[in-house]
Amino acid sequence: LAPSFARIMAKKDKDETPEQRAARKAQGSDKDKKEKKEKKDKKEKDPKEKKDKSSGGSSKSKPAAAEAPQRKMRAPPPPARTADNYLDGLDLPSSDSDSDSEKVEREEKVIEFSGPTDKQIKRARQKEIEAARKEAMAKAEAMMEDDDAFNVRIPNYSDEMMAAMATSKDIKIEGFSVSARGKPLLNNTSLTIAHGRRYGLVGPNGTGKTTVMKLLARRKIPVPEHIDILLVEQEVVGDDRSALQSVVAADVELQDLRKKKVDLEELMEKLAIGDGSVEEPVFKDEETGIENDLNAELNKTYERLNEKGDATAEARASKILHGLGFTVPKKDGSQGPDRFSMHNTTKSFSGGWRMRISLARALFIEPTCLLLDEPTNHLDLRAVIWLEEYLMRWKKTLVVVSHDRDFLSSVTTDIIHLHDHKLDQYKGSFDQFEEMYQIRRREANKAFEKYEKEMKLAKAASSKSKQQDVKDKAKKTQERKQGNKKNKGMMIDDDDDAPSQLPEKWSDYNVKFNFPTPTELPPPLIGLSDCSFSYPGLKGFSLDKIDLGIDMGTRVAIIGPNGAGKSTLMNLLAGDLEPTEGESRRSHALRIGRYSQHFVDVLAMDENPVEYLRRKFLRPGGGSYKPEEIRAKLGKFGLPGHNHLTPIVKLSGGQKARVVFTAISMSAPHILLMDEPTNHLDMESIDALAEALEEFEGGVVLITHDAHICEKVLDAETSEIWVVDEGRVDKFNGDFEEYRKQLVAEIAAELDE
Repeated sequence: LAPSFARIMAKKDKDETPEQRAARKAQGSDKDKKEKKEKKDKKEKDPKEKKDKSSGGSSKSKPAAAEAPQRKMRAPPPPARTADNYLDGLDLPSSDSDSDSEKVEREEKVIEFSGPTDKQIKRARQKEIEAARKEAMAKAEAMMEDDDAFNVRIPNYSDEMMAAMATSKDIKIEGFSVSARGKPLLNNTSLTIAHGRRYGLVGPNGTGKTTVMKLLARRKIPVPEHIDILLVEQEVVGDDRSALQSVVAADVELQDLRKKKVDLEELMEKLAIGDGSVEEPVFKDEETGIENDLNAELNKTYERLNEKGDATAEARASKILHGLGFTVPKKDGSQGPDRFSMHNTTKSFSGGWRMRISLARALFIEPTCLLLDEPTNHLDLRAVIWLEEYLMRWKKTLVVVSHDRDFLSSVTTDIIHLHDHKLDQYKGSFDQFEEMYQIRRREANKAFEKYEKEMKLAKAASSKSKQQDVKDKAKKTQERKQGNKKNKGMMIDDDDDAPSQLPEKWSDYNVKFNFPTPTELPPPLIGLSDCSFSYPGLKGFSLDKIDLGIDMGTRVAIIGPNGAGKSTLMNLLAGDLEPTEGESRRSHALRIGRYSQHFVDVLAMDENPVEYLRRKFLRPGGGSYKPEEIRAKLGKFGLPGHNHLTPIVKLSGGQKARVVFTAISMSAPHILLMDEPTNHLDMESIDALAEALEEFEGGVVLITHDAHICEKVLDAETSEIWVVDEGRVDKFNGDFEEYRKQLVAEIAAELDE
């Protein structure tokens, strides 16, 4: 407080006039004299009061005082200050005292603190809840979507084009532009989505893929009214309906038809028994105007219910939920793990499982055009492969944003690449797109280098006519290449008829991850010997007989269904949980770099990335990092410069992930424990992460559904696959590709039954 007080007084002195300052000093001098006189009077009075108190005190106090010197007690050592000591930071009274009797009493009364009281725990919990509430409000306010923030410019369509759109099953938008708060996302581009095709929308994070999906879903970009379009973007709201009921209820028409059937059947029964309170109604078809009697209307309802697959609705919904990881009753009537049963209420599931319910609802109702934004996030490997196989059989239109190469290569028939404010469309799978993209990139850079070289020569000759000849020649070359697009698998955009542009250097998106070489530690770094673990109060879950070890150079993939215990095993390895039985060993000098699905829990939402990392880490030799040093590290992990000083609460999931990766790198770990590290990354960043993990000389343990990163990081000879399922952790006899092929064969057989 002293420096702050001094600054306040300095400011006060600066603002006063000389007369005011002199008056204040005179007043202060009188006050000081008065305080000195009061202290002197009190000092003369204290000895007399002590004497009276001593003579009139209790008889028990005298022997106690007399015995004190004889049983000179040793004061208990002060409690060690640890990070978890709840007394740290409290303003406790000084241990010195003017009273001898008080000193003896303190020596005799030793208080042992075993932990915070119930009241303190309750107060701390309330404080946490309030902090979480404020954080949620701040995030909601920061991330609140404003539809007006997006400006969509679309050319005027002729009456013929509008008439064609009204009957077409395709979505075709020409020459449109999109900007967000003045920042261009798309510029004079076109988009064609043909009925029955499956498109993959790809591009670096932050270029506008999700924006395009949302604008399509909300028809800000023109979509014919007769095409029903659905974007899966929010988890289902939790209520008392079961997951199965929630999925079936997604088909609103089916629910209306079922209700109508019951109402009509009740009405027919009343008429059959001669109930005079009802009269037979007449039903008029809204489209044809034809009037039907009760019997005809009921038959019509039966026919429509049959078309909607009413009899098999629950079975179809159950099959989808099972594929996405929900448990179903077994043949013997017993249930799987209760917490993942599709018969549980939706409000009992976490956010990730509610997103699965939302995905299941969309697959069940089968919209004409289905939009999926990162559908594999929070799915385990088996669920990802099931979704992949299911969508390969999808008969309607699909547009999917995904970072999973294998998923896109299997599911898609076309690729839409968002690059340089344009939507470039390619026919074929993702693997074919990558080949064509690299060819296009090399040709563009080669044309630019040639054009630049010729222009330099023309400028050196100081000839404007030669410079114009070089430009004309370059434009003709560009026109010829545009004519060859179709032959190379690229769809020709409508704006390709515009005047040809001069060659430009291809704009690449580069990102480089790096984890520093760790110091050598003798093995074993982590060991679990004959360990078991179970959560108190959670029935039906345990991990038993775990015998595992991790050293420098270890490469392990942990796989298994969600809820089987993969993250629990990772927590046991990290030391966040201790086994209920067995022995857990960890090197005392070990540093662990941890990435979890709930990585936001470690971030300070009210700070920006630079502030957070400067506070959390010091230089290896001591001292604080400079802001520009932190920014350089964030930039290497792909966080844009304009986000370095943005409050973390306002960053997207992918941007927050980059802050966490930067923090892990700065901690100089010996072992990396990574739980679904690819969920919020784009493909370029996943490649950079895979390369960094491959080069890292410490140990790596991965939980991931991404086959691409497993294939790059895991070595077929030295790596291990740990399968967690049914309370066991078993080592798979084979590599990751063999395990994946085994799952694909099982799931394909299930779907083809």
